[in-house]
Amino acid sequence: MYKKICVAVDGSESSLAAVKVAAELVRRLGAKLLVLHVIRPMKIPEELQRYIKEDDLAKVRYAALEGVGQEIIANAVKIAKKFDVESLNTVILNGDPASSIVKESKRQSVDLIVLGTRGLGKFEGALIGSISRKVTDISEISLLIVK
Repeated sequence: MYKKICVAVDGSESSLAAVKVAAELVRRLGAKLLVLHVIRPMKIPEELQRYIKEDDLAKVRYAALEGVGQEIIANAVKIAKKFDVESLNTVILNGDPASSIVKESKRQSVDLIVLGTRGLGKFEGALIGSISRKVTDISEISLLIVK
């Protein structure tokens, strides 16, 4: 059935619940697990752009968020290991979360994407749509949304 499952994590409780479900599926099916984290691009207000060197800010921001992403991934891996997941890979990407999740899942021949219903961006999700909704809209890969 499913040979490779991707779980996208952002550190939220919902994404950690998704890790547990994905890990249980991986264990039962003998599948492979891909744990994915996406660092969102930062919008800098125009008023501030003239005061800062955008390249410098981008480098500092990315380094900080990559460190956070590594901790989020490490926590997800720790949870997955409790389910005796044997085959596991991790990826940290930079970009739009929904499209990055779908593109990487296609690139890695994933059969199922597992997501939490609500991540860290609850307010933004209420205004413009959650990541899980966007992935649902653009993905040709089957999805499992975990509450």
